[in-house]
Amino acid sequence: SLMTKSEVLILKKLNLKKDISKEYQNWLNDFEVQRYTEQKYKKHSLADVRNFVREKNKSKNEFLYGIFLKKNNLNTHIGNIKLGPINFTHKSAQISYFIGEKELWGNGYTTLAIKEIIKIAKKKGVKKLKAGLYEPNIGSEKVLIKNGFKIEGKFKSEIIYKGKRFNLHWFGKIL
Repeated sequence: SLMTKSEVLILKKLNLKKDISKEYQNWLNDFEVQRYTEQKYKKHSLADVRNFVREKNKSKNEFLYGIFLKKNNLNTHIGNIKLGPINFTHKSAQISYFIGEKELWGNGYTTLAIKEIIKIAKKKGVKKLKAGLYEPNIGSEKVLIKNGFKIEGKFKSEIIYKGKRFNLHWFGKIL
């Protein structure tokens, strides 16, 4: 198992007072963290971050959670995971995620966060999840496969990454 007793991952809604930090803002403006997302095209101010979180916290079909590492009674915000938009008619939803703290990459935290978001999705009555990724994003592909997602579609030459065209892959999981 990936977890030691003193180290647990929890997902929780972000608190507008406590969790909108300079670190969080920096993750969104860090090309390496956001290189496989659409966030890299914007410059994010703290006000932007606060507005985004406020909007998601009010949303009825998008649920944003901070990924927190629980260590020695301290909760450290290390990234985010989002469930939604949920289509309640079809009981299907998208997920997206990132770990902002680069020194924590490769520790299995995204795998665990996805495992948790699957439980939350099931509680909300979701029957089908999907996640899109840029073809070079091998890390994301691995964590989805570990959580039982399968490739469902390859959109040829759909995106530009570092000046080259790449395929966009969609993964799905029936819950």
